[in-house]
Amino acid sequence: MDADNLDLSFKTFNEALTPETVITSVPDLYLSPRDQRVLLVEPETASWLILPRVEFGFLVKRGLMKPDSDGRSWRKLGEISSDLNSESAHQLRSCLYRLFIKDMITINGYSYHQPSTLWAIQRYPHYFNLHLTESCNLACRYCRVNHNGPELMMMSAETCKRIIRRVLEEIPGEKCIIGFHGGEPLLNIDCVLEGSKYAREVASSLGKSVTLSLQTNGLLLAKYSQLLKELKVDVGISIDGAEEIHNRYRVFRSGRGSFDEVMSGIQSAHQAGLSTGYLAVIHDPENYLPVARFMTESLKARSFRLNFSCYEGRAKKELDFDPGRAAEFARHWLELVDFAREDHQLNGDWLSIDDLNVFMAHLVSKDRPQMCYRSPCGAGNAILGFGHDGKIYLCEELVGKEEFCLGDINDAPRLTQLLDESEICARVKEKRKVENVAACADCPWKRFHGAGCLNKGFEFFGDLEHRDAMCYFYRTIFEELIWKLTDNRELVNLINYYKKYIKIENGWLD
Repeated sequence: MDADNLDLSFKTFNEALTPETVITSVPDLYLSPRDQRVLLVEPETASWLILPRVEFGFLVKRGLMKPDSDGRSWRKLGEISSDLNSESAHQLRSCLYRLFIKDMITINGYSYHQPSTLWAIQRYPHYFNLHLTESCNLACRYCRVNHNGPELMMMSAETCKRIIRRVLEEIPGEKCIIGFHGGEPLLNIDCVLEGSKYAREVASSLGKSVTLSLQTNGLLLAKYSQLLKELKVDVGISIDGAEEIHNRYRVFRSGRGSFDEVMSGIQSAHQAGLSTGYLAVIHDPENYLPVARFMTESLKARSFRLNFSCYEGRAKKELDFDPGRAAEFARHWLELVDFAREDHQLNGDWLSIDDLNVFMAHLVSKDRPQMCYRSPCGAGNAILGFGHDGKIYLCEELVGKEEFCLGDINDAPRLTQLLDESEICARVKEKRKVENVAACADCPWKRFHGAGCLNKGFEFFGDLEHRDAMCYFYRTIFEELIWKLTDNRELVNLINYYKKYIKIENGWLD
């Protein structure tokens, strides 16, 4: 049997079996019974399968499974099937096929997936995020940057161009993304203008493709939407839902809410024909559904992202973080699944809601298209962040933290050399592998989610050794998504645009 053939058919599998075939159960399976079914998860390959309890009991009786999942057992096929009639023997072989391609058993010592060939780490970044300023014209209560004053800390156009030229010339890859961030990047419109034009010129001269993006609070869109349209910059707008919700946290320094100004900016963007995406930060978990409804009904959005607030920056001082918040966030977040399904029934297409889309993709593929949910995460290998002063950081979220500064764009060696030789990069890459984080190493969901965000873990715990502070959230939603997907196969369509980035696994829901 060719263990490298990851499109193995049942016919080929069945023909390879003989009475002498040795079938060995895989140890350390996670078992979760519910009603008349049992969920099995193989942690190292992120494989899962739901069996009827009767079928699982049959496997236990035949010595192929252990009800406590501890240890491994092996049997020859002839010993297991000698007393079965032809129909039952065929059903057994069908079950063995499903167990094999789901990595629950090995056949003659071969497994379907080899963990050592999975979870490859990207070598060099493709996303380069420039903090054009750390200043902002708002003072959002959960802001992780936590700087005020539009006149402070602006990136010069020269520094912006130097970063762009060096990343395009020195980092291999035909496609890259350059993101303008902050603070509020539109406060530094000169860098947006000159940087965008320069990026396209340099990329064209090198035969590369560049995507330009910008995340804004929306207040300056009335002034700059037409320019952004001409520059072909993809724009994300931060808005937290309807007025009552938005104005609790997205405020001016006076404390006044910013909803009216943001909506005015959105209207200007639409009038200019600017294509926009939307991002909301959720601090109160019961707001997931109201915010999602606002996005679809008031903004007519078919694509948006809902991030929960994190213990960092200004939020540490201004907001309360209940130690048990992960459970409530999981409960309300899962309501988005039914919301998306009902929306599909009304509108005919499927919403794009990150992270719902990417998590659904993780259940049906070994690919991990989103850098934040890899092991290790994308810090230093998928993304680099650049401060307003030209300093280079492992990630956009780590900008300003000297512990994660790699150097300065003005005098750093060739960027590939910098990354290859960086002790900081090497240390993070090793310590943030999910198998090296103590609380993650034995978790059945470790390959579905990874060890979590480096920055958020560092902010909460103060070191590189800890799992994600919202670990329980991820543990809960992945298991519940499996049950929902099993009971409603059409939910696989929630992978949405990630479909073009992944290969759906053979027999993922057979």
